[in-house]
Amino acid sequence: MMQRRAQVHTSIIELLKERIASGGWAVGQRLPSIVQLARQFGVGTGSVREAVKALSSLGIVRVEHGRGIFVVAVPNMQDSLYASFQNVGTGLILELCEARRILEPELAALAAERGTEAELQDIHEQAALMEQRVMQKQDFLEPDVRFHECIAQAAHNQVLSRMLAGVSDLLLDSRRITMHMPGMDERTARYHLLIADAINKRDPFQARLLMLAHVNDAIDGVLAWQGQSADGRSSQRAPPVSPVVLMQRSLTSPH
Repeated sequence: MMQRRAQVHTSIIELLKERIASGGWAVGQRLPSIVQLARQFGVGTGSVREAVKALSSLGIVRVEHGRGIFVVAVPNMQDSLYASFQNVGTGLILELCEARRILEPELAALAAERGTEAELQDIHEQAALMEQRVMQKQDFLEPDVRFHECIAQAAHNQVLSRMLAGVSDLLLDSRRITMHMPGMDERTARYHLLIADAINKRDPFQARLLMLAHVNDAIDGVLAWQGQSADGRSSQRAPPVSPVVLMQRSLTSPH
């Protein structure tokens, strides 16, 4: 079910891009509303909203609050980064994880140092909302993505934030692989809460360490999935846990 939700979301990105590329919506034209698009595609508004965010980060559409969604550029379906991802598969996802391992721990540390009280509250609320939806087996993609966006905003570094936004479509698609790994959703929700707690405590060292462990755990999941695919079988075992994660568990477990 969770894998299907991620596939639906990435399919919507491609459907919107194809519609624009084929001339269905011209540059300058306003797209139907989120609700109308969701009805057209027969999906939830959350999936459409995240697809629009991904296209906005790519410079294909522009969201004007109070006015609507407007086409600003025609996507190149052959040379786009998304098309490259579709061809390369887990190889590009692993490269993405390496980039995240450089960017996101520092963003988390900066958020702990620079974020306003309101921004820190938003980070915690997104983490709590994701945990709630995971426990209730509901669609949690929106708070998952918003959690990382809120951290980038709270870091108050436009260069780092734009670098992360530049790969937002790949960030969403990396979840297509990791979402169906056994136990991954629960671990991700737990990491988000721990990271949010460290940021709210204004502890940049702990925030950096936890975010690094979170990204390393995602890498473990991708590697495990890649190994299963190569063997031509699906295992129900949880992916291997990195040494950083084991260390973090010892730090956060009750004594």
